[in-house]
Amino acid sequence: MHPAKAFPISGLKTRVYSESSTSSVIISETADRQAATSINTNTMFRLTTLFISLFIFSISFAQFVPQPLKNFSPDSAGFKPGFFDAFTKELEDSSKALGAFIVWRKKGIVYEHYFHGATAESWFNIKSITKSTVSAMTGIALEKKFIADINTPVVNILPEYGKPRSVSNKGPVLFAGWLAYNDSVRRTLTLRHLLTMQHGFEWNDFGTMAGVFLNSSDPIKFSLDLPFSDTPGRKFVYCTPATSIVGAAVAKAVGTDLRSFAKKNLFDPAGITIRRWDVDPVGREMGGSEMYMTAIDMMRFGLLYLNKGKAGSKQVIARSWVEASTEAQARLDYWDILPNANGYGYFWWRRKTNGHQTFFASGACGQLIVVVPDLEMVIVAATRLDRPHRNREELKMLHVMIDKLTKEL
Repeated sequence: MHPAKAFPISGLKTRVYSESSTSSVIISETADRQAATSINTNTMFRLTTLFISLFIFSISFAQFVPQPLKNFSPDSAGFKPGFFDAFTKELEDSSKALGAFIVWRKKGIVYEHYFHGATAESWFNIKSITKSTVSAMTGIALEKKFIADINTPVVNILPEYGKPRSVSNKGPVLFAGWLAYNDSVRRTLTLRHLLTMQHGFEWNDFGTMAGVFLNSSDPIKFSLDLPFSDTPGRKFVYCTPATSIVGAAVAKAVGTDLRSFAKKNLFDPAGITIRRWDVDPVGREMGGSEMYMTAIDMMRFGLLYLNKGKAGSKQVIARSWVEASTEAQARLDYWDILPNANGYGYFWWRRKTNGHQTFFASGACGQLIVVVPDLEMVIVAATRLDRPHRNREELKMLHVMIDKLTKEL
């Protein structure tokens, strides 16, 4: 007769077998089964949770990892063989500052060329193209109900800048009547007035006051303290401070800084990386300028508008906002560096090229994202600000080159 042997099983009650018996005597069998079932259930739950988490992460990660844009031959997009050889030579001869020129047609990029030492990895200061990205952010804030309506008076969102200036408890205020008039007009100034550059401010974006704006310790206060020379909503006057006000209002409405809001709701879903975005002395992102991105990321932003706000299957910007912001919301029949101008949207320009309606984002010294819907085309141009350039004349030259491009189709 042999002694009973014990086989300890970690986490379970011990099972004891007697070798002299023809059958086993199992002690606490019910407890064993319950413990085993509990462990198996817990293990399966943890594994299932892990797999689901990994699956969700992989989907989320894939959404924010930019997919390479497809390339196609120019002749498959309707361009004659050899056209871009001559086109490249003319671009090189026309600008010493040009860094990149890219053309998308129908289903992919048909031309991508870098100039004067620039590469696909080069960042470009897109200057006032920043305004068009702020337009997109405004549309997203509206869609998410952070802002009720673009007819909302700005001082309702930024009440700290709406205090009356015509009264003081220390005595009569200098020019109180004039200040009271401007205060009353300021109370009527809406986001729509600013988005369409029909703000009514006494302003010249190319005059000496632009320098005062840039040197202000609080550019938003400076902007909303500007006197009015016209009733808001009547006339287009290009004004960078107007965009800064909109940017500040959107940031206040969404409850976070503009860059964080844009990264989460606009740039990441569209596969765009912002390399840099300068802030004002208060710490707010500059709504009107000083954003940096690569030429390919500029193209991604243009494709977002060509595709009515979609990046792949995701609706990043409401289709209705894309359409409204690129329609003629303000009258603009002439602009000195813009041939065939025909209106202004919500921080988007408009012109015709060889009979084709375009809308485009434009920045100083030759930064362009041009969308030609009926040709299924997006054109990107970016210039290097560290090289000799002709300032606004660069833009005029690029529009001439775009006309040559569209004439081929």
